[in-house]
Amino acid sequence: MRFIRSAAWVPFILAIVSTTVLAQQAPAAAAPPRQRAYVAAATGASFGPQTAAVFAGEYGERVHRDVQAYVTISYHENLMDRDIRDDLSLLSTGLTTVTGIPWTLRGRDRGVTLIAGAKYLIGGARVRPYLNGGAGVINVRRTINDDRVGNVTFATLTEFGIGEIALTTKAVTRPIAEAGVGIAVAAGRATYVDVGYRFRRAFLLSQELDFGQFAAAVGVRF
Repeated sequence: MRFIRSAAWVPFILAIVSTTVLAQQAPAAAAPPRQRAYVAAATGASFGPQTAAVFAGEYGERVHRDVQAYVTISYHENLMDRDIRDDLSLLSTGLTTVTGIPWTLRGRDRGVTLIAGAKYLIGGARVRPYLNGGAGVINVRRTINDDRVGNVTFATLTEFGIGEIALTTKAVTRPIAEAGVGIAVAAGRATYVDVGYRFRRAFLLSQELDFGQFAAAVGVRF
């Protein structure tokens, strides 16, 4: 009789165990697969020489739980040094005084950077601060224009000695390095959000070129 009474509990116990196991397995089965990569587009501002618009695109891939490798390309509207802009302003005033014709010289150093690097992410939640560093190249093209005359880039160097021959006659490509901080956010099932600051320094230019970049990016994880 004791055996019969014990056996009567078996279906009831099996039902409880089965329900418990299924309840434990359901969240795991419903959990989305862990994304390994992301693509994002960013906009913001570069500042240092001056404040100007920046646009960027970035691809990143997880190589470790806390490490992401990335490649980013950025377009900087104007990286011209303040000293050059001051020289152009003084030259505009001098030419206006001498000729009696209004001169307004404006300069622009447009830059495009291509940088590869890595991010070290801190913590394990969906919102993760990070440190990053990388290196690559920057291409800089200088143009100087007057509202009335048009492009006077070469003349400002040959006639008035403002600028440098490398930037005045053609675009130049030089090495660049960056370091930064930011916050990466895994929003929703596949949305990627990144807000960060990066400090960049170009090398092998006759004029020092250091600038910061603050940008916000939105993309997808896959």
